[in-house]
Amino acid sequence: MPVQSAEPSHTIVKALADPERLRVFAEIVLAEPGIAVGELNERHPRAERALTRLFEAGLVIRDDGKVRAAPNAFRDAAAAARDARPDAPPGVAPEIAPLYANGRISARPVNRRTRVALLRDLAARHFAFDRVYTEREITDALATEYDDPLQLRRDLIDELLLERTDDGREYRRREAPPI
Repeated sequence: MPVQSAEPSHTIVKALADPERLRVFAEIVLAEPGIAVGELNERHPRAERALTRLFEAGLVIRDDGKVRAAPNAFRDAAAAARDARPDAPPGVAPEIAPLYANGRISARPVNRRTRVALLRDLAARHFAFDRVYTEREITDALATEYDDPLQLRRDLIDELLLERTDDGREYRRREAPPI
């Protein structure tokens, strides 16, 4: 069983950072469904040494007397990295999660349907129906999500998810009509 650190993606990167280990791993991947260790040693003089780190990183497994690439190593490492530092904050609707990178909105969607879905999600997560907000509270909440909170605030008003008083001092969440 491979020994993995708390961050398997770091272990994988370190294991493949060495050119010799990378060549040995490439040979194993290209030889699917596997390659005998003796054959690997003939092609790469330091294969045994490289295999130790590749096993530790969870990149290779022994199967029917051969060494082969672990089928889920990269997928599992990516999932662990995503769990350690999710792209989207907790509670974000799955259909808009791809709009996030490192916990923040990476770009304002151009497509209206996608933008409205994002705005509805933001409104649901940040603003209650039974509360009056100041402009500063709205801006501060949106600043945690995006580099241009003023644009998001305008978008929320334009899409009828927020309403404001004529003097702009009070904001309330409202239910928007369907798009």
